[in-house]
Amino acid sequence: MLNKTNPLLAINGGPPVSPEPILIHKPCLDETDFKTVDEALRSTFVSGDGPACREFERRLAEYLGVKHALFVNSATSALELAFRVKGFPEGSEVIVPDFTYTSSALGALYNNLNIVLADVYPDNGSLDVSKLESYITGKTVAIVPVDYGGIPAEMNEIMVIAKKYGLYVVHDTAQSIGSEYFGRKTGCQGHVSTFSFHGTKNMTTGEGGALVTDDDEIAERVKILREKGTDKYSFLTDNKTRGFYEYVDIGMSYVQSNVLGALGISQLSKLDEMNKQRREIAEFYKKELADISELDFMRITEGAVHNWHLFGILVPLEEKYWIMDALRAEGVMANVHYNPLHRNKFYKALSEDRDMKGAIVFYNRLLRLPLYPYLTKNEREFIVKGVQKVFSAS
Repeated sequence: MLNKTNPLLAINGGPPVSPEPILIHKPCLDETDFKTVDEALRSTFVSGDGPACREFERRLAEYLGVKHALFVNSATSALELAFRVKGFPEGSEVIVPDFTYTSSALGALYNNLNIVLADVYPDNGSLDVSKLESYITGKTVAIVPVDYGGIPAEMNEIMVIAKKYGLYVVHDTAQSIGSEYFGRKTGCQGHVSTFSFHGTKNMTTGEGGALVTDDDEIAERVKILREKGTDKYSFLTDNKTRGFYEYVDIGMSYVQSNVLGALGISQLSKLDEMNKQRREIAEFYKKELADISELDFMRITEGAVHNWHLFGILVPLEEKYWIMDALRAEGVMANVHYNPLHRNKFYKALSEDRDMKGAIVFYNRLLRLPLYPYLTKNEREFIVKGVQKVFSAS
């Protein structure tokens, strides 16, 4: 039970649980990664779409069980490309969950499409499928489900609705690399999926992302669009011309350095082990915190295997920020993750006074605890003790 006047709490002047702040995230990099990057640098092939990039794409496609995986400079770029390839009429509508990072909407916005914000479940932040059809109009062309925190969205139900209305599905899997949905890795469920390898993700290339698809036509066009509208990809692969490649479309420079392709290979080889360590830490948290009645855990979608990108706790909404400040005083750097889109300056006009009750409840209750493979045993125990102390459970 919360006791905000407890003199033992660090926020009230008591001694903190952890002698040093426990960061919310650290990338999992080791000597294998450093050696791989060094070798790539020494090869002198440091520009984009090199042999390491191609090998990373091949291995990533194999890991995910898809035909095409295309390495780009960010998941945001992948989302932009996912809409660029379709050429939807300007002003067409795309449904995006209200609780997500801005990138989920930017891909459509950069292609002159209109965003329709949709409510989410109050217990896990995923697109509320029971409300989905209410957002569909004659102008709707696409849906962007988001795997918030690494928990897969209800893709079976979403794809049934998409098929019913003839809609394109761009699955934002930025946070769910290694998660599974009914026995298949995320990335296989939508028409296109977009992953992030940002420094905060389960595997990283520093900055980076991938567009994955089973659609040959989409993949071939993306190869051109990400390389400034040229046919350089086929030129490097087939070498059918004599020393030059052609400018065949309007594109942008979204390719990644060969150095980062090499890092991707190294990180992907350890992904399952890194996710296993995340799962073990998450299970430790759940076991040790299960008796705190004021605290709930995020619901995991039926049929899903969670990669534990984030560990979220749902706390009493009226006490959220006091709990966050109290945890930080104890050395546990809990944080808020995200503010619903409709509450941000740019997106306020897009909610059209729709009821976003689920997104507001989820946001008002959600706090994120540190979770990454490099957490030491002592740090894990400090985190649990910090939460228990704040809730006066020990």
